[in-house]
Amino acid sequence: MATEGTKIRKFKDLDYPEIVKLEEEVYPDKKESVESYRFRDKNRAEKCKHQRFIVEKDSHVIGHGFYTQWEGSYHPRKFFVYGLIHPDHQGNGHGTELYQHIIGELEKFDPIKIEAHVREDKERGVELLKKRGFEEAMRMWESELEIEDFDLNEYEGLEEKLRKEGFELTSLAEIEIDEDTKREMYELHEDIMEDVPMPDEYTRQDYDRFIERTFNHPEHFPEGYILALKEDEFVGMSSHWKKKKENSLFTGLTGVRKGYRGKGIATAMKVKAIKIAEEKGFDKIKTMNETGNEDILHINQKLGFEKKPAWIDFEKVLEE
Repeated sequence: MATEGTKIRKFKDLDYPEIVKLEEEVYPDKKESVESYRFRDKNRAEKCKHQRFIVEKDSHVIGHGFYTQWEGSYHPRKFFVYGLIHPDHQGNGHGTELYQHIIGELEKFDPIKIEAHVREDKERGVELLKKRGFEEAMRMWESELEIEDFDLNEYEGLEEKLRKEGFELTSLAEIEIDEDTKREMYELHEDIMEDVPMPDEYTRQDYDRFIERTFNHPEHFPEGYILALKEDEFVGMSSHWKKKKENSLFTGLTGVRKGYRGKGIATAMKVKAIKIAEEKGFDKIKTMNETGNEDILHINQKLGFEKKPAWIDFEKVLEE
């Protein structure tokens, strides 16, 4: 039952600016754009069920939440839920009401597992999930690097060393993009994703959707999409997306194919991206990594990335 003066309704297109503002109120260091939200919603896989909701109090937006399914870990009866309430209205039961509303909407799908995540410093959100039987499944470190604090001289010669071993580093801005290139990028991305730690087994995404999400994303930054080649074969990648509102880059996926790991390729790709970020005038690079992914965490720590509060992935198993 809603508290007096509040109601929960389905999301409308005109609500995008409101949820962007709301996210920034709750997470001031998380600056998304309306265009990015719209793009993600428009390019969800058709098989993935998804619905956003708005919490209003006296006709003002004070909360937002949704349920969805991920193409990269798809199961028809597994769902992810998310919600947040404006700081001025927290502690009044609105978060509980939003959670109950979303869970009620999911009943018709007969879910077998529900996942959620919240940043570890948001104690109310953590407690809400724990009280309702959610258990921690994974943690993701958020970390960032201040570009002005990075000394490129420490890594001088790294790319040349790899070149002598037959490897070449390039970017999407430097190579010809034809259908063969796109297909090779897709296969590289999917091969690497299969080794990325996650609560559920990875399910390969649709090729056309990968291409759309890569090349037409509003945060697409071809100069920061780094590729490693060995005799014209793609063997590694490190994608970076442009966050205009905070003048930063966000690292998407960094990885190297099996058989080519342990040679310094991942480090070299990240260093190349940092150099480009400096040349383009960006202030920082942000990234997120699973706490058990020791190899990439070691690389980031060595490069000078500083850890921020972790995001906790929770899950509630309803049926084995």
